[in-house]
Amino acid sequence: MHNMESLKIFLELARLSKAAYASPIAHKYHSYKGKPFDDQRIIHGSIGRGFCRIFWNIESVVICFRGTRESVDWQISNLKAFPVKLRDCPEASNTLVHRGFQKTLNYDDKTTKLRSLDAILRCLEENSLLDKKIAITGHSLGGALAILFAVKLRSSHPDKVRENLESIITFGSPAVGLSTFKKFYGKLGEKTVRLINSSDAVPFTPPLFYQHVGSEIWLQNEGISTSGGWLVRLVKALKGPASNFSSDHSIVQYILKLKALINSQTNSLER
Repeated sequence: MHNMESLKIFLELARLSKAAYASPIAHKYHSYKGKPFDDQRIIHGSIGRGFCRIFWNIESVVICFRGTRESVDWQISNLKAFPVKLRDCPEASNTLVHRGFQKTLNYDDKTTKLRSLDAILRCLEENSLLDKKIAITGHSLGGALAILFAVKLRSSHPDKVRENLESIITFGSPAVGLSTFKKFYGKLGEKTVRLINSSDAVPFTPPLFYQHVGSEIWLQNEGISTSGGWLVRLVKALKGPASNFSSDHSIVQYILKLKALINSQTNSLER
């Protein structure tokens, strides 16, 4: 899943993930599969700040989760790594996920006064968005939320997910759950792609017992690898400056790397 068309879709979703950090967003300047969006909604989470944007056009809906923007995000979400039971999925038994990530979906949306997860679902239902092709995305913490939201959406709307979910694309996402979650995630893994830029440290976290889902695409200066694995990435990362662990996590760097890869493929096709 890394031909030219796929890379262009990754770039569109990376740009959306970057835009999710800002407010407001001019949705008409963003697109999915080359088609601009017609409308959007924002869902607010902790302390009144928007953490989820829903964009759509006549064909598709993209549910985009914002990543860590301020230190309070780490205090609220990222540092609470103690595993807890997965909520909102009655069919799951003893499925354990990151406490902080799950808690983020439980904050109240300031607009609807609903729990954030319920506010997202209501927006999707009231606008008939689950009848469109569905993509879920996010950077950093947003990538973790995208993965966690996907199983909750499947639980509440299994038929719509089976028929219309196209992809779950994350950028620099940490792991979300233990082996029980990976097993429960099941076939969603076939539609999940985790992009990792060079020495980005966040995909190494949380370090103990947590397991990634889906397939991995490792973006490097020399090209793309789909068979790196965390140990290979760690060995290479340790050979470079320690600052790369942090700088390579920036969504801006993901965008620049994808642009470079697209340009490289374009040039090679023109030769």
